[in-house]
Amino acid sequence: MYKILIVWALSQETNVIKEEIKKLELMNFKTSYLTTGMWNYNMILNLTRFLENHDFDLVLNIWVCGYITSSQPSPLEEKEQEQFIQIARVHNLSNNKELIIPQIIDFWIIESIFSSEKVIYEASSLPMGETEKGIYVDMESYWFEKVCDSFSIPRIMLKIPVDKIWKETKNFDFEKAEEYLRNNIDYKELFEKITKYLENTFFSGKWKYKQHIDIFKVYNEHFSFTFSELEIFKRLYYRYMALINKDFNDFYKDHKDLDKKKFLKKLEKYLDKFLVK
Repeated sequence: MYKILIVWALSQETNVIKEEIKKLELMNFKTSYLTTGMWNYNMILNLTRFLENHDFDLVLNIWVCGYITSSQPSPLEEKEQEQFIQIARVHNLSNNKELIIPQIIDFWIIESIFSSEKVIYEASSLPMGETEKGIYVDMESYWFEKVCDSFSIPRIMLKIPVDKIWKETKNFDFEKAEEYLRNNIDYKELFEKITKYLENTFFSGKWKYKQHIDIFKVYNEHFSFTFSELEIFKRLYYRYMALINKDFNDFYKDHKDLDKKKFLKKLEKYLDKFLVK
């Protein structure tokens, strides 16, 4: 049985997605759901904590996004109610960095999205030149990808353009969002493609941690962690990878001479500075 985590931002849409997936009567999936809350820091904190304590074969992000179109009619405007997009690249507006999302299935139109730490109300808030065509923006995509990548777990990001930036963003229509989430995605086809991918690719439920095993061994041999201390270190390590754009060895080299308990406390205290509580 495959274990799938479905992630979105707000609880208002929880029942819609659950109902559509329940209709499929999936026999080979154990499906879990996580509402992270809006804003990028909620995504970082809540998704990281959840993945630290649960194993999944794949994480699926389904959520709405904002969009801007050119003055010329576009397919998005002409056939808006039938559209959703599969995200392949995320551009973070706060640090001007980009992440490429591995495309593990071919499901829909591949697009890029901007990720912003603040709500975007007008096109002028986005880089010049990009508004000549339809573009998309949300607040969580960059950090969803960052967290999943830190755990080396396959992920799929699907976005439904709902609020046309300016007026619709200020007056977000939750009923419209629910309608689009219910009717715009062929959930049966989506899970058929996910099933094929998992059947052809993975053979062990623990595959996603392979690249970290040797790393943990090095740190464990240095500090001689007990079992519980090693589990604490793993959680902090994953949190570091999700929050900080630096090699963990930078922190390790600066503090490796500490007693192991002091090292763990130092690491936890350091990471607290990057979390919104």
